[in-house]
Amino acid sequence: MQLKTSRIELTSVGVDIGSSTSHVIFSRIVLEKDLQSRTEKFEITERSIIHSGPVHFTPFKDPKNIDYDALRDLLLDDYKAAGIEVSSIDTGAVIITGETAKKQNAEEIVNDLAGEAGKFVAATAGPNFESVLAAYGSGAVAKSESTGRTIMNVDIGGGSSNVAVCRDGKVISTTAINVGGRLVATDQQGVIVRLEDTCREVAREIGLSIEIGDTINESIKRKLANALAESLVEVLAGPPKSSLAKLLMMTTPLNYIGEIDSITFSGGVAEYYYGTEDEDFHDLGRFIAERVHTLANEKNLPVGEPDHKIRATVIGAGQFNLQVSGSTTFLSSGLEYPLRNLPAVAPYIPRGKTQAEDVAIAIREAIKRFDLIEGTDEMIIAFNDAVRPSYENLAEFSKGVVAALPKTIAFGKPLMMCFDADIGNSVGNVMRRETGIKNEILSIDEISLKDGDFVDIGEPIIEGVVVPVVVKTLVFDSS
Repeated sequence: MQLKTSRIELTSVGVDIGSSTSHVIFSRIVLEKDLQSRTEKFEITERSIIHSGPVHFTPFKDPKNIDYDALRDLLLDDYKAAGIEVSSIDTGAVIITGETAKKQNAEEIVNDLAGEAGKFVAATAGPNFESVLAAYGSGAVAKSESTGRTIMNVDIGGGSSNVAVCRDGKVISTTAINVGGRLVATDQQGVIVRLEDTCREVAREIGLSIEIGDTINESIKRKLANALAESLVEVLAGPPKSSLAKLLMMTTPLNYIGEIDSITFSGGVAEYYYGTEDEDFHDLGRFIAERVHTLANEKNLPVGEPDHKIRATVIGAGQFNLQVSGSTTFLSSGLEYPLRNLPAVAPYIPRGKTQAEDVAIAIREAIKRFDLIEGTDEMIIAFNDAVRPSYENLAEFSKGVVAALPKTIAFGKPLMMCFDADIGNSVGNVMRRETGIKNEILSIDEISLKDGDFVDIGEPIIEGVVVPVVVKTLVFDSS
């Protein structure tokens, strides 16, 4: 098949709805066909930010519900300021993060803002996935690849702090803790106008009692902020030991054991840490930053500076990258197409680690990073340079994949995989033979996916063995 189009220009929008702030960024993305590629892949050749909207405080109707009408109006004003019509957007992503993702109408808002499901990526980001997004957006992932250093990115937002360890251009471990600058906020007179349940618990732990409508002074804010900051730094150093840090944990602790070459801070609180923000928003952000800075100096932590801070979570989004699989795929006949918005889960499997247990552990860790529920949530597992094509290796690899997905197998759900090499058909056949599973199998080859990608898979073409794949990638500003 010869693709006639050789150049595509897209207008993309990225919307980040956080527990403290929300913002939108518009991008222009140019894709050109790689004429040297036998599968006619499209690659990004140009990427530019057209318009970066202002940072808005996320509006709420009440403590449990986002004010959708007010939020929509803010975003539509940003479209007008950019001179862009809603109808002219080709692709994009709407990501809702932090404490905001817990609100009752969060999922509804994401889907409404995303519009047509096949056109936009729409997701509520759990704490591990938010850690991944922030690590990419801050530049930590790219820097770990270009420098060969192990970098820990700590994204301190309004409701949570999301931590990711990056090495060799990959996120290898994540964790999250309920430490954020907007867990409590006051008006100019010090009257509490916003109070998350987490902050009530922190106050009780340190002998305070606070409620909405109470008046608090700077001393109380510092006590709360110090307790939060100390818990965060405790978690960066290893598993939490204090009762407060354990109480605040949102996920399991980091499972990385080794040296960290550099720690970078992103998120709104990082603007205070690096001295790029001095306005007081009547919350805990400034005080948390000051205490973290003091502790980092006392502990001689190797702190660096990220490329992006407050806009790290999602800075542009959703380029369409049309790829065509190779002809050596394995496609069960019972699958229904098109398959839309499958998140790509990319296990980190070190070279030579093809023992079934190693493969299973890597897959479980990757699924956990995205806060997906195995057996419930649809996903495609993306393997890059994961297995050598000998029968023995493929058999061991297949057993590891099946061991990692017990509920998927038990519930009779499709098992969907993607490989960057031409081994899709071999894996599918060996898996069927060696494990005896009866599930439908989709095993695509010659498609390279990474964390943060979402894919649409169309009807098989060319004698029913080649599938068109649209890859929707979160695009982070690298300027």
